[in-house]
Amino acid sequence: MTQWNIEDITPALRDSPPDRRNQVWRNWYDRLVSQLDDSDYRFMNYGYLGREGPELEPSDEADRIFIELYQVTLGGTDLTDKDVLDISSGLGGGAYWISRTCQPSSLVGMDLSPEAVGLCSKRYSDQHNLRFVVGDAESLPFPDNSFDVVYNIEASHCYTNFDVFLREVFRVLRAGGVFCWSDFQSRTSMEKIEADFENCGFEIVSLDDITDGVLRSLDSVHKAISEGKLDSNQIIWSSDTESLQDVIQEFADGRRSYHCCNLSKKNSIGSRI
Repeated sequence: MTQWNIEDITPALRDSPPDRRNQVWRNWYDRLVSQLDDSDYRFMNYGYLGREGPELEPSDEADRIFIELYQVTLGGTDLTDKDVLDISSGLGGGAYWISRTCQPSSLVGMDLSPEAVGLCSKRYSDQHNLRFVVGDAESLPFPDNSFDVVYNIEASHCYTNFDVFLREVFRVLRAGGVFCWSDFQSRTSMEKIEADFENCGFEIVSLDDITDGVLRSLDSVHKAISEGKLDSNQIIWSSDTESLQDVIQEFADGRRSYHCCNLSKKNSIGSRI
């Protein structure tokens, strides 16, 4: 099993002032990604497993649970000939799959970690409509009205100011643009998150609790690891079954939930407040 030469981030986050949390995440993530040059890791999310999975290319089957999370988050949004932004693109597997299969005109993967951006730029350099840039989700390095679709998957729980992030997404979206979001949170926090969406000017088109599908994904990974059927190079958190079991329990007993949301920008006003 893979062992990472990296410390638990929890104490550093706990001891850092709010305005330093993003830097703590960046430093931690840079150290992790710097160890991945020779690995096969492409995804870091918890995944999603539907009861009836969609058809995938044979070459994508090994990453099914991760790709399904992107599919359920996008919710059928048409990306054909669109300019698309992936905020917190991570190891780039999702952006690469979308750029290949959904026919966007352009897809920009943006991440806070220079190490991640460098790794992705090297790995996916052959995909003509895909590029990666360094940037902060709370201060997006793009002009107003730059994108038709923005998506953000299992990353916003790391941000210091969720409302600032939402305002930045609203700013870079074109009128009529779509924002596709998914993440885990405590069950008691979704009411505030919904209010944040609306206060930033978004119209909520759909909001779904996908906890059951995420839990099926986690359970399937845990079972495969326990039975020795899973290649440890396929799942970045596969070596830590104890922590994985804790996460499963938190979803199962209701302490955590997982939601996805499709939002629409109906005007050019930055806020309804």
